[in-house]
Amino acid sequence: MLYRPSVIRHTSFGPRALKDALISTDPALQELYAKAFSSTEKLFLSEAYNPRRSLFCSLFIRTAFDWLLSHPDAPEDFETFYYTLLKKNQRFCRKHIYLQPIGKLADGSEGGWEAGAYCVESFFLGLRVKCLPSVSISSIHCCYRHNQDSDRMQLHTDGILTFLKNNKPMDALCVLGLTLADLYPCETWSFTFGKSLPGQVGICSFARFSSDFPQSSLADLVAVFIHWLTLLPSSIPVHEYTLTSFSHGKVMCHEICHLIGLGNCRWLQCIMQGALSLDEILLRPLEPCPICLRKLQYVVGFKLIERYRVKGRCQDSGSYPHLLHEHRAKLPKLKKDLLRVNVPALPGCSQL
Repeated sequence: MLYRPSVIRHTSFGPRALKDALISTDPALQELYAKAFSSTEKLFLSEAYNPRRSLFCSLFIRTAFDWLLSHPDAPEDFETFYYTLLKKNQRFCRKHIYLQPIGKLADGSEGGWEAGAYCVESFFLGLRVKCLPSVSISSIHCCYRHNQDSDRMQLHTDGILTFLKNNKPMDALCVLGLTLADLYPCETWSFTFGKSLPGQVGICSFARFSSDFPQSSLADLVAVFIHWLTLLPSSIPVHEYTLTSFSHGKVMCHEICHLIGLGNCRWLQCIMQGALSLDEILLRPLEPCPICLRKLQYVVGFKLIERYRVKGRCQDSGSYPHLLHEHRAKLPKLKKDLLRVNVPALPGCSQL
């Protein structure tokens, strides 16, 4: 299906709503905000409600099938997030995130997750990321089915989540399962990108990112990836990522944020936006908006300046091998020539 990227419309909350979502109208949470951040960090976060902001972008709706239109839920501000955690009595004294590969990778090795794990550790600065040895699918004893649409076998998420929960290490803040197998959450759904038990374990599938999958192709993914690069403001340098680490790292960070209590975001463009299709996932920013960043900082406890300093070193040190180095000057032409493939939201697919 031929497709030329176009924005149907932008959607945005007003400065007052964004400021209240970030800082809160609750005096106790306003005081918490004042103590948690330096004046420089507050200036950075205040870009959220700056009408002329350049660091963060308003949401945009590209198609009638976008997640924003399909899930018109109330947005989660910091105050809602904070008091929800209090009600759940959720504690974050453990400092280890475990990644559990399930099944073999395409090349039969475990090294494919390393770049994504490095991305996760810099994203959640202060937490340690550990990769567990891969486990075979047969050892999990989960239900499966044959999907007639894709002509592929699919694994049921609940059996995997039970396995992860029963084998969760004692020092784990959370455990995220990673697989190249396609997943389904229930019989009425065609597939799902992932599912989680908040505060415990989650599973995400990269099957639909594979060029071997019948409903996607490497050309589609590269096209969406390049389009994401062209959407970056000119003031932000285009760092060099592999397509694999770019997509895997972003999906891992999004899902782990859910595991530690963050909901999907509807305030500004943010890594915590929901998604119903591959292009929505890849077009999500790599970073949280200021409102979600405050939630993340509250849970993890990092200093904003130090976090971005570490992430900058990770990217500049070559931790992410180059993909498009030779094309950086040709992005406008690539956008025109390559971005003509749509990856549509499929009926019965579950959001990530």
